[in-house]
Amino acid sequence: MKKIIALLIIVAFTQSDAFSQVEPQKKYTLFNPVPREKMRDMSTDRPDITESPNSVDAGHFQIETDIFKTSRSKTNGITSVENSYNLANLKLGLTHNTDLQLVVGSYVNSYEKDAVGKKANTTSGFGDLTVRIKHNIWGNDGGTTAFALMPYINLPTSKANKNIEGGIVFPLSVDLGNDFNLGTQIQVDILKSIQKSGYHAGVLQSVVVGKELSKALETFVESYYNYDFEDKKFDLSFNGGFGYSVTKNLKFDAGFNLGLTKNTDKVYFIGFSFRY
Repeated sequence: MKKIIALLIIVAFTQSDAFSQVEPQKKYTLFNPVPREKMRDMSTDRPDITESPNSVDAGHFQIETDIFKTSRSKTNGITSVENSYNLANLKLGLTHNTDLQLVVGSYVNSYEKDAVGKKANTTSGFGDLTVRIKHNIWGNDGGTTAFALMPYINLPTSKANKNIEGGIVFPLSVDLGNDFNLGTQIQVDILKSIQKSGYHAGVLQSVVVGKELSKALETFVESYYNYDFEDKKFDLSFNGGFGYSVTKNLKFDAGFNLGLTKNTDKVYFIGFSFRY
């Protein structure tokens, strides 16, 4: 699997120019920003699980954050709760097709409670830090489809986690016409094994359909699954939500992720995205 992922990365970076559309690659960089009048439409990875294949314009900053997010699951009568405040994805455009992302859990509170509401195993504080690099292969400047690859590494900066993990995401989007769009991704995770030493693989696959209801309002429905090769565990969720654009650089959103399989998290959130 590692050889396959490495080969995909090499092919993607060496062949990316072959997929350029609309106009040749611009020589804009972090230190030579894209002029504001030439910036692309803002594209966000939130609020759905499926990532966008489009990167942030070179030399510009974008923040996408859950103002508040709560996750709940129940096993053997014990409810596990995790509340996140300002779970932010900080993005910086490095080149025409590449951005750097830092996903930061500013404050995370988690606990367990029994049937009578008694709490136990309470922890709170700074969450994990995830470093991601998104590289658009084609479709950044327009076209019916767009594709990217995004390797990531998760650093254990929270009290609840002590393991370094990572993986790679392959997001694809398709313009279906009539203000409908389709997104999908395959994500391969390299996870720390609990039952034995070393690491094992996990897979996430998602499909989302979005619809622009007006110039400012959009909605989406989505389904995704996780599969852990060590636990042989399959989780399936159904998601939905709305986004409202106040300006071309500011958007608010809200949504939910409902677990369809036993013990899968139920998640509710509200957040925003802002670009400068």
